[in-house]
Amino acid sequence: MIEHTVNVTQPAAMRFGLTGIESIKQNIQVIATTYAGTVPLDRALGISPGVVDQPEVIAQALFVNELMAAIKEGEPRAQITDIDYEQTPEEAAQGKYHAVIKFVQREVQ
Repeated sequence: MIEHTVNVTQPAAMRFGLTGIESIKQNIQVIATTYAGTVPLDRALGISPGVVDQPEVIAQALFVNELMAAIKEGEPRAQITDIDYEQTPEEAAQGKYHAVIKFVQREVQ
């Protein structure tokens, strides 16, 4: 199986008509950058905003847990293999980081 990567930095521009892996990547990006309760017809979509108000180590652990559950529910074609964090020098100076999500495509029936 081929492992794919999504760098969760900022919400990406929505692209319509995507299929296959590109569609899965976009869906993961949307799920990871959306706070639960902000999508009118799907209040459960996304992650809890409460995770960002925790100390860094706790926030990262909670964020991984939230992402795993949200992606499993919202994008069943993706099987998460790893979630890690990276920082650019600018992010490090501001105390920020972003998630890097690795997944393989799962057959859904």
